[in-house]
Order: sequence, then C-alpha cells, then structure tokens
Amino acid sequence: MDEQQPVTSSTYVSHVAATLWENLPHLLWGALIFSLACAPVFVLFSFGLLAAGLLAMAVVVGPVWAALQAYSLRMAGGYACTTGTFFTAFRQHWRGGALLGLLALFPWMALLTTLPLLQQNPIPFVVWLGLSADFLGIAVMLALSLYTFPLLIQRGISVRAAVRDALILTSRYPSNTLGLLALGILFGFAAVYLSLGLLFILPAVYSLFIATNSLLVLSQEA
Repeated sequence: MDEQQPVTSSTYVSHVAATLWENLPHLLWGALIFSLACAPVFVLFSFGLLAAGLLAMAVVVGPVWAALQAYSLRMAGGYACTTGTFFTAFRQHWRGGALLGLLALFPWMALLTTLPLLQQNPIPFVVWLGLSADFLGIAVMLALSLYTFPLLIQRGISVRAAVRDALILTSRYPSNTLGLLALGILFGFAAVYLSLGLLFILPAVYSLFIATNSLLVLSQEA
C-alpha cells in the first residue's frame, strides 16, 4: 500500500475510516493476537484475583499494547503490516511497554487499597480524599498512555522521556486527549451493555484512533 497523505485535524476521522476499511483483515488479525495474549489476564480477573490480574495486565498487556500500537502506527502511516510486524515490535518494546504498564499500575493498586475502607461507618473524610486522588491518578495515567506508547515506538526514546513528552502533548492538545478518553469510555460501555464480544475488535480499533492521533499531533509539533 502506498504511503497515505499526512493526517490533519480536518481529515482525522476520514483517515481512520479509510485506514480501517483498507486494512480490515490486518486489523482483525492484530485484534486476534492481542486478544489471545490478554486471555490469561481475563482468566485471573474472572476468578476474582484482582491484584494478580492487575500485575499481569502491567507486565503482559503493557508490552502487547505497545506491539499493537506499533502495528496500528504502520497501518495509519500507510505501510504494510504482517504478523512479523507485531512480534518484532513486541520483542523490541517489551521492556518499555512493561515499565509503562507498571507505572500505570500504581493508582489502580492504590484504589484496591482504598476500597475496603469504604466499609467503615461513618466513612472518614480522608478516605474520600484518598479515593478522589486514586481516581485522579487513574485518569492522568490513562491520558498519558494515549501518548507514551506511540512516543516510545515512533521516537525510540526512554520511558522517562516518553512520560515527559506525553505530559507536554496532553497539555497542548486537551481536546484530542479528552476526545480519545471519551471514545474509550464509549467503547467500554458498548462492550459492557451491548456485547462482551466487542472486546475482540474494539481494542484494535481504539489503538488505530490513538495511533492516528499521534501522527497528527507529532506532525503539528514538527
């Protein structure tokens, strides 16, 4: 496939739609690999092993998500994707993806620590304060993850540099960040209330939206 035209704010949605249509078999294949890799995490959560599931999510889903982002970035950039693309990216970015996953794990673990305190009667104000801080931390980490993984792949920088640059991009492009977060919430509601089967395809579609946004904002930063 020939390289596509650069993404602009006015062509973002149409670019994603065209990429999705032209690469649907590749997208479905990437979705399958991602789902199979994440299956052990779902098993842990289904047995109620929340702490183990979160840890597995960090060290397994983090690197696999990095590989899916690399896969999506190639599609969004108009380049051919193969199975080798996915596994090569997984091997190259395993360490960075795992570190970013572990970094994102902290507010979730803090939330698990805070939730049992809600059983007190009355609930102390400090517990509500801690709960608010946990949710704020989760929101910040989710926002940063929209940029850290693509930056890690596109620029080949360290995790620290990726987080630093992600903070800059998050503040410079708040509408892009909020739009992607809202889309992620919408996809989550769709999976819960329509069909859990959507969990097979929606992560790959969401990854394509994130990858295309990364191409957009980095082109604007150039």
